Amino acid sequence: MISLQNTADIRLRTEGVSLGYDGRMISEDLSVDIPEGSFTAIIGPNGCGKSTLLRGLAGVLPARSGTVTLDGRPIGEFRPKELARELGLLPQSSAAPEGIRVADLVSRGRAPYQGIFHQWRPATQTI
Repeated sequence: MISLQNTADIRLRTEGVSLGYDGRMISEDLSVDIPEGSFTAIIGPNGCGKSTLLRGLAGVLPARSGTVTLDGRPIGEFRPKELARELGLLPQSSAAPEGIRVADLVSRGRAPYQGIFHQWRPATQTI
């Protein structure tokens, strides 16, 4: 991997990451830098591992080897709620529950920011 970025500008990084499902390896020895404030596109034919890479970057699919870091910290060290405040993944074929209102679906995305005493309020809708 060749990186022209200053390492301080790298927000999300993989180094030597291998990803797969069950006994099947999908991607091996991947190194990717995603800079702060960048627009990054992952393109390729169907079945080449784009979604697998995104799942690995988000920590949904654990790496078999290598490291994934966010702001220089391994994503495995983040508590789930803390990681959800920094990273989000919207799958290509997400399935919303039948009959759910858009406002209710959006409110679920606010869950990482809510505590036991800080729930969804009308004022939150203006954010």
